[in-house]
Amino acid sequence: MTTMTTTMTKMTMTTMTERRRGVTVRTRILAWTLLVVALALCAIVLSTGRVLLSRVEASAVTELEHEAAKLRAFATGVNPATGQSFTGAQQLLTAYLSHNVPEQDETYFSVIDGRADRRSADDPPARLDADPAFISDLTALRSPVSHRVETAAGSAMYAAIPVEVSGDAALGALVIVEFLAPDEHEVWSTIITMSIAAVFALALAGAAGWFVAGRALTPIREVQETAAGIDGSDLNRRIDVVGTDDVAQLAVTFNGMLDRVQSAFDGQRRFLDDAGHELRTPITVIRGHLELIDEDPIEREQTLRLVDDELRRMSRLVDDLILLARADRPDFLLWDAVDVADLVVETLAKATALADRTWSIEEIPEGIVHADGQRLTQALLQLIANAVAHTADRDPIAIGGHLDANRLQLWVRDGGTGVPHSEQSHIFERFARGTAGRRRPGSGLGLAIVARIAQAHGGTVRLESTPGQGSVFTLDLPNPSPLSAPPIQSAKEHL
Repeated sequence: MTTMTTTMTKMTMTTMTERRRGVTVRTRILAWTLLVVALALCAIVLSTGRVLLSRVEASAVTELEHEAAKLRAFATGVNPATGQSFTGAQQLLTAYLSHNVPEQDETYFSVIDGRADRRSADDPPARLDADPAFISDLTALRSPVSHRVETAAGSAMYAAIPVEVSGDAALGALVIVEFLAPDEHEVWSTIITMSIAAVFALALAGAAGWFVAGRALTPIREVQETAAGIDGSDLNRRIDVVGTDDVAQLAVTFNGMLDRVQSAFDGQRRFLDDAGHELRTPITVIRGHLELIDEDPIEREQTLRLVDDELRRMSRLVDDLILLARADRPDFLLWDAVDVADLVVETLAKATALADRTWSIEEIPEGIVHADGQRLTQALLQLIANAVAHTADRDPIAIGGHLDANRLQLWVRDGGTGVPHSEQSHIFERFARGTAGRRRPGSGLGLAIVARIAQAHGGTVRLESTPGQGSVFTLDLPNPSPLSAPPIQSAKEHL
């Protein structure tokens, strides 16, 4: 039953995941692209067809106007057959039809007193002169008219021009017909061809868009696959960045996020390992002494004193571990304008109460920097405490600093036992304790805290030491935009 329930739960989760996924980004991009391209192609085809059809009609109108002008010019002349002026409308129209041959898809005919009279010598696609209804509309025509008409052969444009001759009572008219169907068929053939080409272009654009969208979205798929493949045991996968476009920048940003996540996980693991390692010993000591506690008041007092000492050490250790854990958080530093001269002088004033040493300031940095003054003071005091632990009474301990346009350097120099070369490479690691000189009880986290403070400021801490001759610990921090500060009065070189 449990197995079936688990299987059903997995199937339900898979179904919900597929339902949430819906249409992929690649499909949506392609769909919108094809929609825009299809609308553009439709607009091109429709506008082109409209323009071509308008040109056909405009060409017919132009031809009608040309024929009307020819008729007017012919009417002002003489009869070519007799060489005399025209005596009637029928004579004029008959002579005109005899001397003018219509072009292809064009025909002329005359109307005299409301009836069709003569027709040009052609075989028109449709006989409007044989249409009584059409002829009746031209009866008593007094001014030129032009219209579009539907015929058995398709659309046509016609112009009817009235003709009157002085001394002749007959009313005549010349009808010029331009058949549009052949030209319109060519236009529609062009539109169909363009439509077919548009469909093929749309298909080609779809195939190209699918390929290009797939290539462009490859980093996003890699982000998804990488995110799906990451678990608590493997945070080393990264996305290969190709190019410099926005999607490539997404991959860079995701890789940076993975770096931060991995750093946080590693810090968490180190914290757990370090805490487990360091807390196990005092807990064991406390448990062992509490189990063996005696009724004797003196032994009980000694045991309680030992337990209290171990608890204090555990509390100090926990505080240091929490501080190191916070070092990875954005709010670890409180940035502000810091007067580094005051910082050095005040830090030395606080340090003189730690032990009887020969305290001095080697150099006072003058200026204001953007940093966390409390954290820098904490780091210097930790370095000073480390120097005190490895020096004897009246031994020299000096602090100093130097500020220029690019760097801020703060250092602590002591004349103690120094650090062996074998220990210098890992002295800033957690729980690293030196073996040289007198050792002060501690957690071994002090120098690690100093290193984290320096890293949080974008800098480093370095050690220069010669065994038996002392050590110099230096905080080397960037100062990209130092702030101006008023001159500082010189401090006493020795306190």
